[in-house]
Amino acid sequence: MNPEVTRRTLAPLVWVLAFLAAALATPAALEERAELAGGDDPGAAQAWFLARRLPAVKASRPPSLAAQYLAAQAHVRRMAHHALAWKSLGPGNLGGRTRALVFDPVNPRTLYAAGVDGGAWKTLDGGASWRPLDDLMPSLAVTALAIDPGDRRVLYAGTGEGFFNTDAVRGAGIFKTTDSGRRWRQLAATATPDFFAVNRLHVSARSRTVYAATGTGVWRSRDAGVSWEQVLDPQVQGGCLDLALRNDRDGADDVVFAACGTMQQATVYQTLQGQKDGPWVAVLREPGMGRTSLAIAPSDPNVVYALATSNLAGPNGHYFQGLLAVFRSTTGGGPGSWVAQVRNTDPVPLNTALLTSTHFAYQHTCGSPFPDAWSGRGWYDNVIAVDPRDPDRVWAGGVDLFRSDDGGRSWGLANYWWLGEEGKTGFAHADQHALVFHPRYDGTRNQTLLVAGDGGIYRTDNARAAVARDAAAPCDPAGSAVRWTSLDHGYGVTQFYQGAVFPGGRAYLGGAQDLGTIVGGDAAGPEGWRQVLDRDGGTVAIDPANSRIVYAESERLSFVKSTDGGKTFTPAIAGIDGGSFPYISPFALDPGDPQRLWLGGDSLWTSDDGAAHWHRASSALGGNALDLVSAVAISPHDGQHVLAGTSQGFIVRNDAALAAVPGTPWLTARPRDGFVSSLLFDPQDPAVVYATYATFGGGHVWKSLDGGTTWQSVDGIGGADVLPDLPVHSLVVDPRHPQRLYVGTDLGVFVSLDGGATWAVEDSGFANVVTESLVLSPPFLFAFTHGRGAWRARLPD
Repeated sequence: MNPEVTRRTLAPLVWVLAFLAAALATPAALEERAELAGGDDPGAAQAWFLARRLPAVKASRPPSLAAQYLAAQAHVRRMAHHALAWKSLGPGNLGGRTRALVFDPVNPRTLYAAGVDGGAWKTLDGGASWRPLDDLMPSLAVTALAIDPGDRRVLYAGTGEGFFNTDAVRGAGIFKTTDSGRRWRQLAATATPDFFAVNRLHVSARSRTVYAATGTGVWRSRDAGVSWEQVLDPQVQGGCLDLALRNDRDGADDVVFAACGTMQQATVYQTLQGQKDGPWVAVLREPGMGRTSLAIAPSDPNVVYALATSNLAGPNGHYFQGLLAVFRSTTGGGPGSWVAQVRNTDPVPLNTALLTSTHFAYQHTCGSPFPDAWSGRGWYDNVIAVDPRDPDRVWAGGVDLFRSDDGGRSWGLANYWWLGEEGKTGFAHADQHALVFHPRYDGTRNQTLLVAGDGGIYRTDNARAAVARDAAAPCDPAGSAVRWTSLDHGYGVTQFYQGAVFPGGRAYLGGAQDLGTIVGGDAAGPEGWRQVLDRDGGTVAIDPANSRIVYAESERLSFVKSTDGGKTFTPAIAGIDGGSFPYISPFALDPGDPQRLWLGGDSLWTSDDGAAHWHRASSALGGNALDLVSAVAISPHDGQHVLAGTSQGFIVRNDAALAAVPGTPWLTARPRDGFVSSLLFDPQDPAVVYATYATFGGGHVWKSLDGGTTWQSVDGIGGADVLPDLPVHSLVVDPRHPQRLYVGTDLGVFVSLDGGATWAVEDSGFANVVTESLVLSPPFLFAFTHGRGAWRARLPD
């Protein structure tokens, strides 16, 4: 994920609807500021996720969606099955966001990792290759992993990413395997709202006790996960986000630390009797302290560190969600023992940049024409770890990686993410979430350290090499001797938003969260994908008459065009002089004239010269200022017939669209409330149109027999053959069999062979993963998923 300077305050959960409003409607004029900052916006990405799913209710607190997902999963188990021979296309070399990583303590060549939308994975060869574990887990949103120190065959997986205050709804509790990941089962006692976001897990070395930090506090199981009890209720935004466990004292109880709170006042708690019912005591709390990560020194467990985010603007306004301080205790972490080793008031600027991107904070200093742009990301990426053989040598991961060799008082840069984005080797992708040392690390012969983040998994074998410390450190990567190697070899957890396929079906591209726009193909294979645009990638399209012409976008309408097959791109927004656009702006090419494009924001825009110029073709189309165009479709039978859907359920149409101007009226229908996720014209019958809705509650697939005037739900007639109440994002119609429909949903792909009267689940080789985009390139069907990369299957005759 390429960092962006973000000055937007992330609202607490009770204000999430207002937050969504701000995140989903961004004037095009603000793009210049985003370009200055570079990178993507993880908070807005998660708001975009929620906005497509939340029921259209007027409430101060939006409902959780976990119950809906669990009900949908139960329904899917009763459905008929449909089998296509799916093949994963990767990317296997461009990993996605990973927050969980553990070594097998006996055989370090075996590791387990988890993508936040891609489930749990395993390698037996130290990361040279990976394979997924149990694609059909009810939740693939795995955020935490823990291995039982007493039995390495036993692992626990916590689901639901609770760091954004919006994404926690996708969790389904804690899962357990007793056979090294071959089979997983949901721990029944965790199928409750208290475990919708399981942020961290630890297992005691001396008993069957398991600790979980969740969105509601700290929970403990003293019977290996069978039953759970809440032992700490901090009653703070975000619940508890980190745990540290000391269980080195023979015969003594577990000492447990918990860091709780984000965006609001955070506190670090400690109990000296983790397995009993000892009290939890607040041991570290400062005004303005936000999300905090914890680490205990393995070589001296009396040394404990805390990396704290600032909820305040701090000096020069630079530190909102940046660094507050690095704290350390040398006497076991009790009250009054914590000392700030470095604060955001430190006179050495580099020491204060642990939770911001030095690339942008120093861009003018390093010669860029753009001003230095400080912005914190501690609410999102924040991790600290201590060298196993040296309690004074400590690592911090934020946007980039830092190391201190003097107990946290001074820091040096150990990575330059932006060089990796430029294609240079030896550097880890941006945004770090886990730091894990090799079990046999000794600081001399073995200096192996792994980092997991938004680009997957990286390894360094020289964790004690020199890091860059002088004033030129942010500008000169030569100052650091630490080098990183990607372990993303078959680790396919890419989060696509949309995809497109080149003629012939042997090459493809897509817009992906964290990775921008990426291109792959059969010739290069799953390990040969390459990035052609950075930031968050969005909608993509290929001119069917000239495949050298490719259109793409990044978030917030950074619309670009390529004339060399996607190798280089230039901006293509001339004429767009205002208006608001969603996080991912929908656009489409006219199948009959690919020089004509349609683009949606608060109104519709069109170009008839290949995006060289745009003009507005409607006034505001939605029900209010926050209702933006979410889907666009042009009839392949008649380019005059254009439809658009909105984020609040309206479907508008025009049968003379080529003559449309800002004041032209568009006819309106509203089959239901909710987010219109896609629109599609039947390839054979000009009067037949399909619409899909992502929002829970109500029909998800709709059909019109009169070009979009009236609509009827085709979710099925009844019983187990009905499509479950589940967000649907994309629909395709087999042109050879128009009654054969395929839809991409939050739980994979479903198929109807009879025009929507009955439905079956497609799970032969396909995971329970969010499937954002289905693309037909006969005889192939492609699926671009949000967590498991791209897939292809040959359609039956």
